[in-house]
Amino acid sequence: MTTHTAALIGKRALVTGASSGIGAAIARELAALGIDLVLTARRRDALEAVAANCQGVKVDIVTADLGKPDAARTLWADATANGPIDILINNAGFGYFHRFDEVDWARDAELVQLNMTSLVALARCFVDARKSRKASAWMVNIASIGAYQSVPNMALYAASKAFVRNFSEALHDEHQGTPLSVTCICPGGTATAFHAASGGGDYSWLANASTGSAEFVAHAAVRAMLRGKRTVVPGLFNKVSALSVRFVTRRFASRLASQVLGKPRFALPARSTA
Repeated sequence: MTTHTAALIGKRALVTGASSGIGAAIARELAALGIDLVLTARRRDALEAVAANCQGVKVDIVTADLGKPDAARTLWADATANGPIDILINNAGFGYFHRFDEVDWARDAELVQLNMTSLVALARCFVDARKSRKASAWMVNIASIGAYQSVPNMALYAASKAFVRNFSEALHDEHQGTPLSVTCICPGGTATAFHAASGGGDYSWLANASTGSAEFVAHAAVRAMLRGKRTVVPGLFNKVSALSVRFVTRRFASRLASQVLGKPRFALPARSTA
């Protein structure tokens, strides 16, 4: 453990979407650094399972549905009841892999609320809380490689992640030279429950071959956070993909995404209320 990471022991981190996937993996990474945790998602049983794997630190669990209006501020009040938050990991989000006109408005409204509105609300709470504190603080917002272009059959999801990327990068620049560091992570395909929940796709061999693990993304995210990075795309193939769209037309990039991701393959599962 370096001197820099040793200084993190006893800090508190709020991790949203911590019940599985990247959020759970980030929670374990932070726990390994001695950072106390506040884990939140909709499923308490899943959060308890993640907490059981975060040994040696204090773990608080707050169940919340950030897809609902005003849930973010209630979550913040509950998360800070036992002490301040030094690290905010905005990971919660979802998407679907279907045509926009095949999905009902209720799901779209929830996506906008969860992926953007609640993220901004938590960022506001975090930034406002840090104004009176001079200690170092870190915000990590999880976007997607889809933030770099339009993605047919994931139109709203990719657009929401473009918002997250632009918002995060602007916050990073606004807070240059201050104790607050803001980092945006743009993962490519990741082996999580996201794909089943999104309706999946008949992915090409290229998409399948470039899929990484949640642990790989989490390690890259925490490392980027500690280094004060602005935006990080984990994985060489994903970096090349994000860079290459600068050299082709936006229409061509969109068509290429359709080829790589294929067509919707499964019926869209109902959104769980649990």
